[in-house]
Amino acid sequence: MLDLKLLHQAVTLAKYRNFARAAEALHLTQPALSRSIAGLESALGEKLFHRTRQGVEPTAFGDLLLSRGRSLLDDATELEREFKRMRGLEVGEVRVGAGAYPAELSVGRAVGRLMERHPKLRVDLTVTDLRAVATALLDGKLNLAVVELSLIEADPRVATEKLPEHPGLFYCRAGHPLLDGKPAPLDRILEYPYVGTRMPPRLAKMFLELANAGIIDPDTGDYLPPVKVDSIRTAREVVRASNAVSAAPLPLIAPDIKSGRLAALPVRLPWLKTGYGLVYLRDRPLSPAAETFIAEMRRVEAELVAEGENVKNVVAPRRTGRALAESAARR
Repeated sequence: MLDLKLLHQAVTLAKYRNFARAAEALHLTQPALSRSIAGLESALGEKLFHRTRQGVEPTAFGDLLLSRGRSLLDDATELEREFKRMRGLEVGEVRVGAGAYPAELSVGRAVGRLMERHPKLRVDLTVTDLRAVATALLDGKLNLAVVELSLIEADPRVATEKLPEHPGLFYCRAGHPLLDGKPAPLDRILEYPYVGTRMPPRLAKMFLELANAGIIDPDTGDYLPPVKVDSIRTAREVVRASNAVSAAPLPLIAPDIKSGRLAALPVRLPWLKTGYGLVYLRDRPLSPAAETFIAEMRRVEAELVAEGENVKNVVAPRRTGRALAESAARR
């Protein structure tokens, strides 16, 4: 294997054709340069330079080394430059997959922050079904995913980092019959069509029992609501245009509640909360771009927790645990 440092010294000697001047340019002593060239010749098994009255001249093997060596040094310099640019996030790509809830809650904001700070990065963001995201990560199509952890955290191939939980609350449109001033327990709320995304098995059985509508996917164990959509944004639009109800983390619907377009309903279920986190392949090191994206995600998620505390006053009072138990008993 060629030592690039020795190759650089040989190219410099060929440039100056004089050991003393080449050594000065390289900040070496002349004996040190002589030893380096002798070592390179010994490693290659051929004489590379011969001395003349005018200085030194490359041999035929020296000419061959120099013709290839200059391009090798140029490539090495460019490679070092690319490494520095990647460390500084001037180049690079990160491929991220996300489920519906994290995509709307934090991933979009984190990508925006990342691009604001590092506009030359390439980001490929895939927002799709939560199971498709997990599969794409395991197939090596993504650098990392933000997805429901219960679907994938037991797989030994992945490393995970849990992100903050965001409680879900039920909501309806302004002017909905549920806002008639009468009590709106869970059983009354779920008399209306429920619209939402598929739910993972950790929520499926409980939600099916409460809603008494929708189905369990026999292949995955996921809960499929009576009105299934693929995004929280679409669910909101359906709710605004009908008597359907839905549930979502408060940060996603707080602006619509403040504006009066939507109304929060009083029922809270302790188990109805997000459970997503960061996931990446354990045996594949993360790129600087991916690590920076993860840092942005942590910051955004912390902000969401603070925002949730700040907007709690826009929702109706919580049902007590006793009231929930009585409602469940009536069902």
